[in-house]
Amino acid sequence: MLPVPDPRADDGARPTVLALDTTAGACSVAVAGPGGSAGRSLPMTQGHSRHLLGLVEAVLQEAGIEPRRIDAIGFGCGPGSFTGLRIACGVAQGLGLGWGRPLVPVDAMRTLAAQAAQALGAGDWVLVALDLRMGEVCFAAFPARALSDGLWPEPALGPLLAAPEAARAAFMALGAIAPVLAGDGFDAYPLLREGVLATAPRPAGAVQPDAGTLVMLAALGLRTGRAVDAADAAPTYLRDKVALDVGEQAALRAARAAAAGTR
Repeated sequence: MLPVPDPRADDGARPTVLALDTTAGACSVAVAGPGGSAGRSLPMTQGHSRHLLGLVEAVLQEAGIEPRRIDAIGFGCGPGSFTGLRIACGVAQGLGLGWGRPLVPVDAMRTLAAQAAQALGAGDWVLVALDLRMGEVCFAAFPARALSDGLWPEPALGPLLAAPEAARAAFMALGAIAPVLAGDGFDAYPLLREGVLATAPRPAGAVQPDAGTLVMLAALGLRTGRAVDAADAAPTYLRDKVALDVGEQAALRAARAAAAGTR
């Protein structure tokens, strides 16, 4: 069991933040602060709940940071896997309530955009598309200036939930000259990479949200007043419906088969 932090702990102006992310295809945890930093990530699409607390203990031990030194807990609030988002929020809430620490929700679109900018620079735009299954993506577009150091990233477009065709049309309307792509939506729906986007770089480290970037955004969010009480934290869902019914599944299979036949 992790010990309860000392509320009197103070590491100075730079906060010590623990971050958790189970948005989609990975379970990742990171910690960063004046006392040290560490991060771990395990690829997985299910089973996050069995590994998350173990990763928390592992990164704290690796960084040499005692839990009483944690100032806040950041978590990936979505959009993403319905179950994954609930796991990250629930574990973050449990730790926050037990330790008496605030939580900083960080959405996946900001995290992915920041990861892409860190890997390749922001170009003129960072375009993010996250596969939400059911034939839809969540998409957003961040201008390069929104990803400058010290700024909370604000998208100029989105986040919006739409079919890949609508997302591509919205991206093309931006008139991007040197875009950078992020998110697994570009792998799930190749049509998002047609035209000018076909040659846009896609850093390997910006496919799934990672706690190593989330922890920096959470620290920024803490400093800029975006923390919430642990009891008030909640995931971000873009739809109430989380699965297609039998008829909709059949229609989607038929549509995909028809699309494949016209290539």
